[in-house]
Amino acid sequence: MSNKPKGKLDAITFIYGFGAAVVLVGAMFKFLGWQFANELFVVGLSIEAVVFLISAFERKTDDKEYNWENVFPQLSQEGSENPDKQSYGDALSQFSQTLGTMTNELKAVSDSLNQIKVELQSSAQNASEMKEKMSDFNSLMDNYNSNLRTVNDKYNQMLSSK
Repeated sequence: MSNKPKGKLDAITFIYGFGAAVVLVGAMFKFLGWQFANELFVVGLSIEAVVFLISAFERKTDDKEYNWENVFPQLSQEGSENPDKQSYGDALSQFSQTLGTMTNELKAVSDSLNQIKVELQSSAQNASEMKEKMSDFNSLMDNYNSNLRTVNDKYNQMLSSK
């Protein structure tokens, strides 16, 4: 269970949401032809107008800018005599090395895919040849079965004529 602190309820945001809800309910009343639709619109829009007027004078605190040094330590300016150029150069060098490694790995993947493509084409060719051979074999077996039936018929005729 985390002990995260919950944010405070903002009164302006609450009133703004309440006014929007009243306007939406008023719109529903208007669409359905129910009574008090106009009154709900007037109340809701009045609340919205007051909230907009108040929020126009509301002062906000600036959000803290994100510390990119935590993500990219190369941007840190501590410990170098010319921090901008050296850290930028180091970051550029590291990026170049990473890009080179990625390029080599992509080339290896491309080569592997080309090998797979060649193997698949070869397998498809072999399957096509096997299909033709099986077709020829089936044709020969049909012919063999036909001849065997003929021989059996002749043999049965010889046996019955005796």
